[in-house]
Amino acid sequence: MEKKALVVDADYFFVEFVSELLAKRGYAVTKAYDGKDGIAKLEDLPHDVMFIDLVMPKVDGSQFIDFVRLKYGPNHFPIVALSGVMVEQLGSLNEIGADYYIAKGPIDKLAVQLNGLMAEIETQPQSPPDQFKVMKTGGVYPRRDAVALLNALKFHQAIIESMAVGVIVVDIDARIVNANPAAFEILGKSPTEIINHPVLDIFPSETRPKLGSALKQVAQLPDRTKMSFLSDFNDRAIRTSISVISQSSGDAGWILVLEDATCS
Repeated sequence: MEKKALVVDADYFFVEFVSELLAKRGYAVTKAYDGKDGIAKLEDLPHDVMFIDLVMPKVDGSQFIDFVRLKYGPNHFPIVALSGVMVEQLGSLNEIGADYYIAKGPIDKLAVQLNGLMAEIETQPQSPPDQFKVMKTGGVYPRRDAVALLNALKFHQAIIESMAVGVIVVDIDARIVNANPAAFEILGKSPTEIINHPVLDIFPSETRPKLGSALKQVAQLPDRTKMSFLSDFNDRAIRTSISVISQSSGDAGWILVLEDATCS
């Protein structure tokens, strides 16, 4: 039976490189070009191994791996994390949850490493390793500016996760790409029930027309004023505030803030 692999990376050429290597080993490869696309491809068919870039827009590699572990369990299939900033993250890899970690480096050396890794996986197909393994590509060294950037990103993510209000990030196609723990608690849903799902679907049916109208109106307001409304979630009055994510390249979606109005 043909084995299947999923490759998720924001770099088109790197997806092609890994996919070609796997195809030569007899794998049918599913390709995805960011974490959100990868989550959508998960539903298409089961996979025997996954290769995930850690730094991606919208849904990053850590979020994607968390989603996969929650959906399929901790030992369903091996997950290989790849990253151009792997050596800068060596102290926090145990927080990510992959089975194998490989630093991106020169393609010729990386091809040798990946083929060696696949040979190891294929000779022990029954389960991922008991402890994660790190494979460093020769000639790759930590960069101070990359470490500083990663620390800044972690700090801002920690702020969002610690907020007492629910925060939901909605992509331009009105699908959810991120939410903090308070949002999951308010909605009474898990990440697998929310991430990459249409934002309208997670709200009570009677509130959906109001939400849809608010999303459109906020995007059209010239001064980017936020809009708020009340809705009922599990007998709790929740105030939802909506604002647009604006970038120099144009609008990139919406931020929804959910606050328990019964505590006000």
